[in-house]
Amino acid sequence: MKKLYTLLPLAALLLASSCKKKDIVAAPEPPEVIAKSRFLPDSTSFTINGKRYTNALRDPAASRSYTNRGVNMQLSPTDGEWSISGGANNYWVGVVDSVQYSSASTTMLEQTKGAIIVSFIKKYKKANALKFGSMYCPRPGDKFYTLGDYPYAIDFERTGKDEGVAIQLSVNNETLTSYSQLSINAKSKLTAESQNGSKFKILKIEEIKGTDFIVLEAAFEANLFDKNEKSVKVTDGFFRITTPKNGERIDSFTLLYL
Repeated sequence: MKKLYTLLPLAALLLASSCKKKDIVAAPEPPEVIAKSRFLPDSTSFTINGKRYTNALRDPAASRSYTNRGVNMQLSPTDGEWSISGGANNYWVGVVDSVQYSSASTTMLEQTKGAIIVSFIKKYKKANALKFGSMYCPRPGDKFYTLGDYPYAIDFERTGKDEGVAIQLSVNNETLTSYSQLSINAKSKLTAESQNGSKFKILKIEEIKGTDFIVLEAAFEANLFDKNEKSVKVTDGFFRITTPKNGERIDSFTLLYL
């Protein structure tokens, strides 16, 4: 059984910008010393129960990670790649010719010791992915990020059937997610309808000249769930990162940081 492989956190700084589109919330203004630099911290803000949360501008550190998991996982008596224990000598195993690739951005919050993690999730045939060490990654030229609406991947970190986006929020000593936190061996009551009235829309993708990076801006609202699948509504969300356009591949980081 192979373990999940995740890229260690790397600092990422991004360009400041503002947006007046009707379905996006303005990013908080950075301190003057940061505003004069070329790259700025990732920018995230949202509201829960009338309280506004923003990213930690006093600490520009953000982190990136990427992960492979199985696709369309089912119980099997035979172990396989990225398998999960199913108990009674069974394993949750994905289809052998496919892989799930997820690219995650973690941003610390200002008002609390918490953080928000936004993951973009796609499925690939292994033959169509780039094998990079132990990882399967998007190939150069693949459009990993596209403008427009993204569905929430309800079964993220479970059976690997969905593509789209996922949010994990740690706030007030509680973890909330846009997907179920239950073990894959436990039945979840969450379905696609659990995100009715939610949205995640990429509004802007702008290439940074001379690099492999883009500036990505998005607006979001979501139903997030605690460990018992009780929901909390997140509204007026804004999200901006500078990220490798191919989806966090390690060679993209090498071009900028080494």
